[in-house]
Amino acid sequence: MPKPQAPPPPAPRLSVVVPVHNVAPYLEECLTSLAAQTMPALDVVLVDDGSTDDSPRIAREFTRRDARFRYVRQPNAGLSAARNTGVAHTAPGTEYLAFADSDDVLAPHAYARLTASLDASGSDFASGNVWRLDPGGRRQAWQYRWLTADRIGTHITRDPRLSTDRVAWNKVFRRSFWDRHGFTFPVGRLYEDTPVVIPAHHLADAVDVLRDHVYYWRVREGSITRLRTDVRGVRDRIAACEDVSGFLAGARPDQRRHYDTSCLRDDFVYFLEGLPMGGPAYRAAFMTGARAFLERAGADVTRGLPPDLRVKWQLVREDRLAELVEVLAFEQANGVGTYTVRGGRVSYPGVGALTGRAARVRRGELPVVARLSAVERQPDGTLRLTGFAYVRNAGPGRLVLALAQEHGTRRLRRFPTRTISLPLATDNAAQELHDYDRSGFETTLDPARLGEGEWTVGVVLAGTGAGGGTIRRAAIRPLGRSEDQPRVYEVADGKRLVAAYREGRLVLSVRRYGARVEAYRAVEAPLVETHGAEAARLADADAGVGVGEGMDAGEGVNAGTCTSTGTDGRAGTGTDESTGTGTAPAPAPATIELLGRLHGPAPHPTHLSLHHPPSGTEFSFPVRERRDRAGFAVRVPLAGLTGVPPAPHIAPRGVEPPDADRWEARFRYPDGSLGAVPVALDLVPGRALGRLCLRADAAGNLAVELTRRPLADTVAWAADGTLTVAGTWGADDVRDAAARLVLRHTVLREEVAVPVARDGVRFRATVPPETTASLVEGRWSTLLGDFPVRLLTSAGAALPRQHTLAGRGFTAARRHGDRLELVAGSPLAEAERGAYRQRGLRTAYHPDRRRHGPLSDTVLFAGGDSPRAVLAELGGRDSGLTPLWVTGDRQRAAPPGAAPVEPYSRGWYEALATARHIVTDDHLPEWFERRPGQTVVQTWHGTPLGRIGTDLTGTPHADHRRIEALPRLARQWSLLVSPSRWATPVLRRALSYDGEVLEAGNPANDPLFAPGRDRVRARVRAALGAGPDARVVLYAPTYRTHLPLGPGHPATHRFDPAGLDLVELERKLGEDHLVLVRRHARVAGVAPGGRDVSAHPTTSGLLLAADVLVTDYSGLICGFVHTGRPMLFHTYDLAHYRDTARGFYSDFEALAPGPLLTDTGAVAEALREPETVAAAHADAYAAFRTAFCDLDDGRAAARVVDRLTTGC
Repeated sequence: MPKPQAPPPPAPRLSVVVPVHNVAPYLEECLTSLAAQTMPALDVVLVDDGSTDDSPRIAREFTRRDARFRYVRQPNAGLSAARNTGVAHTAPGTEYLAFADSDDVLAPHAYARLTASLDASGSDFASGNVWRLDPGGRRQAWQYRWLTADRIGTHITRDPRLSTDRVAWNKVFRRSFWDRHGFTFPVGRLYEDTPVVIPAHHLADAVDVLRDHVYYWRVREGSITRLRTDVRGVRDRIAACEDVSGFLAGARPDQRRHYDTSCLRDDFVYFLEGLPMGGPAYRAAFMTGARAFLERAGADVTRGLPPDLRVKWQLVREDRLAELVEVLAFEQANGVGTYTVRGGRVSYPGVGALTGRAARVRRGELPVVARLSAVERQPDGTLRLTGFAYVRNAGPGRLVLALAQEHGTRRLRRFPTRTISLPLATDNAAQELHDYDRSGFETTLDPARLGEGEWTVGVVLAGTGAGGGTIRRAAIRPLGRSEDQPRVYEVADGKRLVAAYREGRLVLSVRRYGARVEAYRAVEAPLVETHGAEAARLADADAGVGVGEGMDAGEGVNAGTCTSTGTDGRAGTGTDESTGTGTAPAPAPATIELLGRLHGPAPHPTHLSLHHPPSGTEFSFPVRERRDRAGFAVRVPLAGLTGVPPAPHIAPRGVEPPDADRWEARFRYPDGSLGAVPVALDLVPGRALGRLCLRADAAGNLAVELTRRPLADTVAWAADGTLTVAGTWGADDVRDAAARLVLRHTVLREEVAVPVARDGVRFRATVPPETTASLVEGRWSTLLGDFPVRLLTSAGAALPRQHTLAGRGFTAARRHGDRLELVAGSPLAEAERGAYRQRGLRTAYHPDRRRHGPLSDTVLFAGGDSPRAVLAELGGRDSGLTPLWVTGDRQRAAPPGAAPVEPYSRGWYEALATARHIVTDDHLPEWFERRPGQTVVQTWHGTPLGRIGTDLTGTPHADHRRIEALPRLARQWSLLVSPSRWATPVLRRALSYDGEVLEAGNPANDPLFAPGRDRVRARVRAALGAGPDARVVLYAPTYRTHLPLGPGHPATHRFDPAGLDLVELERKLGEDHLVLVRRHARVAGVAPGGRDVSAHPTTSGLLLAADVLVTDYSGLICGFVHTGRPMLFHTYDLAHYRDTARGFYSDFEALAPGPLLTDTGAVAEALREPETVAAAHADAYAAFRTAFCDLDDGRAAARVVDRLTTGC
């Protein structure tokens, strides 16, 4: 019998052009997202632009299995040419046209939503919101932060913010509009979207802009548009803007100046800020192109810009490049828009006088900063607000009063304030020029004085100094994201105040409510106590709706078909937190009953509505009043909720799925209106309902969700600093039974874990004080299993709570509404924190102290293994010198025999100024100057196999400002320790050093020659739990320059996700192998598998313990080679590292002392018989040791100490 034929695809309405060029790792995901569009009537044209990887195979495979996909191949000609080719090959007669980049991902509803909008509006094209996709997950693309509501039939002349909507791939164009204007992308240029999209905005009669996220824009480090200091990039960006400006000169001359100004505010700023890092060719290209743009645009083009930008463009006009670079470097350290005002003009440190109109600060132009740092409820019910307010760059000013203005009216409420000293204000400003300590304020707000409605809270400030003579109003904003949380206060019977932030402004909402949920209980099955005795008390008082009588199942649901919720058929258990004991599991109920109070005179609800947004399902259940009219009850059969399938998680890899399937709860009132469901703030979530959780959300309203996520109802510090986190958890599988509470640094991605005790659905975790004290400064999110720990509303309302350990503050706080986080404070004293106080310390010790204070008989050690080896050698001698050790994030404790010194503390500044000797393995601060009689020994951090310093000049990731600083930095050294004769000329040239060199060998390698090295090996292996027959594999890759951690962390990098698959490696090797991971000192985060031993105090101990080293291009090769044991090289990105990222000093492929392996499978295979594999490279192994490690003999540190103490 013939096989039935699949129905033909519907006639296409939309053509999608997808250029493809060497994107094999991402192409499958991109095309899958296109195939899964909820709008099936597609014509997808894949234009292979001369790919040389596996992309053509992937693309052809899609055309074979989906008739809507067609494949076109052309010689490589660039993105624009590929797009133009694709348009020419689209199916005739399609109504709409779209573009997608082949490394990005479409949301499933993208094209259905955009075309539906165009069908309804008749606009010429539609644009949707965009997610930015990077290794950290997804986040809102900055260009569309303003897009919080749909704008149908709008235009760029009515909404100038559309000037940031300049990409083609989040749009659907009406094909007739595209063809009528003959749009084509400019061939051979980067930033090809702007010359098409911005003219399209102006030529359109109307456009639709949708707030829905339709597109995931993948940001790949190293992609052509991400190389900030690329000469071609800056030239093409300026040319693109000139093209648009030229178009507007003819088509919309009234819009040209606005567009030119927007380029100076936005398009060019990315490249402007790259000037300090850029090389001579980049700087010349930028200055030439930007000056020509400014001269053509005219003197008034900068008038609407803020003062700091006007000054920068003035420096460009006047060709004052050196001063411009100084301004930009200063802003990198102090924040954009930080300066002083002298004589009514902007002034920057180290920059000559700025004349002309651009530098003049106009009245009211300096912004007011007003931040709220704390809200406390007083015993009398009033709220005490603490914060600070000042005119930026002008000083603290004089706070007149706080006020609240009712929305939609001119009604004001004034509240007196008092000025307080608040050092937090200066620290929060993160700049070194201004002292804002006296800008603190306190005000007491009485909710009784606020009528029902919404009130925006602000301050009135009288400016002083540069801001003098002005009275300024400003809304109060949150201090930071952790403080941007709703706070709920019951202010009277049936009246509630919610303090929250709307678009960043503090808003107080005062509302009366007619009903509030107080408790809930099971109807058909026993339910553990969820709210003290409240459920039973309310039920006992109810003479009309007792258990099992007087109520029906509710509209839309047949109670007889209800089934229990949860996956194991069990209800959860409850505990008394004080004892930690639990009850036996009970059967899950088929129906729950919500019990609450009624309040007058507000209207009373008639129904409870539950709406499931992903599916559109909605149920309505009647609200039945008690006979005494003081309370109510609502019955909710659970089968209706649990029977609705959760929304599928359709998103790119790396985007976390939602941790709950939520139902929107609303009360329906007699007039048909809907409103939130107020709930008692301390309503405990009932895990007896399996994964169904009823609780108060962050705004104090009922949240109904199916979830396994943990909810903490207890967050408490003990007197000794132990932190207890306890609550309920709906998890129910074997994997979750052994879960740990994980603290994860929100920036560095470091992790610390503690065990969790389980008792039924209760969990309890304790974080010991020594664990807390070891945390790196910053914010630490909390997770249980795979889920963020959420806070019960009443528990969240009690936060933040702080505890001091070893002089540091640690704060349990909430973020993102109800997520628990731990904030680890600075190890510095209050008088040492922040850029302003740091500048004061620098001034006090450099140059003042170094001029007048005597040198002390101390040695300051800073760095890693080589300084540690020199310290150990010095400790064995009677030198009369006191050693000091600079601690760090990974090593909070100093080595034996040395006193710890915290970086950037007063003691650290003093030690740099007065220590007779300094031993370091990296650069000292740029402001450091060596004193007469002071010795600075630079050991450097190993043998450089990859290029460093001046030898990086001209590479894409070179920091040329840092390179320019190298001669001055190197002049501060008295002695450079060279690890080998080969390294001496390399280090001299690369570090711009022309002083004395001691060819001593690498002190870090001395322990590899020590007589007791076998004992060290056995001790370290025992500590790691490695048995005598276990094969210990040490994986120690170097960092990747093209994978920076992010803004503010230029010297820290991420693990390369394309690197060794450690989970797969462990699986292939089996239990007789122990895989250790040593992160490079410049790599943050958690190793993606294996056992992370990055915190081990010495690298040499790990090298001795290892049987095999797996690395790539790391300098550790030059240490491990002395063990004689096998080395394997995972060189998956050899061509990129060699030709683009850094490059090598020698032919690494020819000289590597082991096999070069490109994938995890090959590494695993080689590790099964590493000695056999290594034997084939024995000659290379010996030659490498001779060439690069000829001076190592175990005496390097002794030679350094000899030179330090005797001068010879």
